[in-house]
Amino acid sequence: MKHLLIFLLVAVAFGMPATAQNKQPRHLLDGSSANYYYQTGRAIHIEFYDGKLKYNWIAGPSEGNGSEDIPYQSRKIGDGVYVVNWVEDAHPDFITIIFNFKTNVMYSSGILRFATADQMVVFDGGILEDVNLVTKE
Repeated sequence: MKHLLIFLLVAVAFGMPATAQNKQPRHLLDGSSANYYYQTGRAIHIEFYDGKLKYNWIAGPSEGNGSEDIPYQSRKIGDGVYVVNWVEDAHPDFITIIFNFKTNVMYSSGILRFATADQMVVFDGGILEDVNLVTKE
């Protein structure tokens, strides 16, 4: 019985790092791209590559502006559903987006210009179009 208990403790101890590693955020959307349209009339084209993303505003007051080579992380949270976040140091902004590629909707939440006098919170949603989904599962 004592040997069985020791075996079980060792098995659990060595199994924990593998379990924790599987829960680490990864770059699951590398190779993917999409356009998302907010109800406000604003729209963004986003691309994921090599653990980074770039985006360009394609409609609205910020049209023509964008950014690139921003490190991102992602997790699959459901069938065709991914959560993605990143920090854009240039502003600074912290953004989280949930993409539901099954229903072609997205939801975003973020703190823009955090820790500055211009800090504001965004909480919005929209539709996905022109989706090119490549997953790394």
